[in-house]
Amino acid sequence: MSASKRASAKGSEHGPCSGKAGLGFTLIELLVVIAVIALLMAILTPVLHRAREAARRTACLGNLRQMQVGWQAYAEDHDGLIVNGEAWDVAVHAFNGTPFLIGTSQLVPHPASLAEADALMRTGALASYVGSAGVYHCPSRYRQPVFADPSRFRWPGTEWLSSYGIVSSMNCFRIDERAAFESAFTKRHGPSRVPLYVTRLAELNPPGASLRIVFLDGGFPTWHPNGGCGADYMIFGLNGVIDFSETRIWAPIHHGNGTCMSFADGHGQYWKWKDPRTVPMAQACLDWYAGGEAVMPSPPPDPENQDRIDLYQAIWGRRP
Repeated sequence: MSASKRASAKGSEHGPCSGKAGLGFTLIELLVVIAVIALLMAILTPVLHRAREAARRTACLGNLRQMQVGWQAYAEDHDGLIVNGEAWDVAVHAFNGTPFLIGTSQLVPHPASLAEADALMRTGALASYVGSAGVYHCPSRYRQPVFADPSRFRWPGTEWLSSYGIVSSMNCFRIDERAAFESAFTKRHGPSRVPLYVTRLAELNPPGASLRIVFLDGGFPTWHPNGGCGADYMIFGLNGVIDFSETRIWAPIHHGNGTCMSFADGHGQYWKWKDPRTVPMAQACLDWYAGGEAVMPSPPPDPENQDRIDLYQAIWGRRP
């Protein structure tokens, strides 16, 4: 055999068709590959989740911007009078025109489908200013839990209604309720140059339109069976606004432990809660919501919570 043939035969022992090449990966090599893939997934999943939430947050701020522009345009079309801040209309709560979201006089607007909910929201005073009813839907809003016994959930169909609402200080409540509320507020906190309730654009100064929240993404639908409640009702409750010793806060945390809002000058903001007590208290509320229990948990008062103080001032224009 020539030298070239011997070299060729020798090289074929480890060629692509040799028995050794056909053995493939060893068990250890496979385990290493699987471990590397699992590690990469563990690293990338939170990153992808944050990226997805960032995109939803951007969409939410876009919705708020569009609603805020509509809110401003409505006021300009009505000689400076801002839209009724109530989310929907029961007969005794209709004042200063049609509510911004739902203008029907149904006692309990429980839509049976997304299409029916959109139709209801197209009856509100801002509908012609915001365009599509899809603007009212935050992509990160809380979804209604699914129970084996549907009767456990008390508000069927409300998941299709808007999670955006106008805060209580912006033309929300009847005039008689407002007077009683302001009297109690002033008794506890003293008089102020800052209007507690705003009904006209001219009343935004002081402290200024850039410092007063109008729309707040509460995560939950802007709906309450008693009416007369702003977007901050589920966060503060009414007593917590008047009496600062009742400072329980059910903060919305559906946007990466924060939420979005818009201000009267037109800009939007994302607020990530910073006080270490805020998120655990909010999670307790979500656990109640998902569990369907009859009684909402009542956390202890938290008057030193800085998130509560900051949000309070941005809604009411005054420090508590």
